[in-house]
Amino acid sequence: MRHDHPNRPTNPYPDRWARITHFAYRSALSLIRPLNTVQTRLGEDGDYILQRDFLVDYAVDGDEPRQIVVPRGMITDLTSVPVPFRVLVGRVGPWLEAAILHDYLYVAWQDIPGRGVRASDRLFADRLMLVAMEEAGVDVFRRRAIYHAIRLFGANAYARPNPDRYAELDDPGLEGSLAFQVPDRHSGTSSTPAPPHG
Repeated sequence: MRHDHPNRPTNPYPDRWARITHFAYRSALSLIRPLNTVQTRLGEDGDYILQRDFLVDYAVDGDEPRQIVVPRGMITDLTSVPVPFRVLVGRVGPWLEAAILHDYLYVAWQDIPGRGVRASDRLFADRLMLVAMEEAGVDVFRRRAIYHAIRLFGANAYARPNPDRYAELDDPGLEGSLAFQVPDRHSGTSSTPAPPHG
């Protein structure tokens, strides 16, 4: 079952900012792929669902750090890359965590009553992705290429309302889902997703 809001909506955007002065990943990324995705995808891997909250910290202009909680249940297509450019940037790579964070920041304005589309929020999302890629060790050429691509082509994706941006993890249709494991950047091991919780 898909729906249009997380269980605990929060505002991830700073009210005012000029530059991002701090960024850190605070949790592992845990995704699941619904079983029917394996059976029905056509030329793509289909959608994935965040199995647990994904946490990062950031600070702007030297202020105290704030936490962003990318909520469990968010639907993502991993890194959105047009097919001709996948030789340079695949859907999965060291930029994946940054791409998931960016996906969330492109839809979260819809979760905040009265927020609406703001150019400053979109710029924050794009800049935070750039900083997040640097923290993940993405080489300067690829991270700049990704950043300039989203600045050039991301406006419509950001401004377009998405009514099906979250999934209910207690949906019986997700039972038997396959786990998509993402290597832990710090330990070199794969994170094993925990069973969904209520």
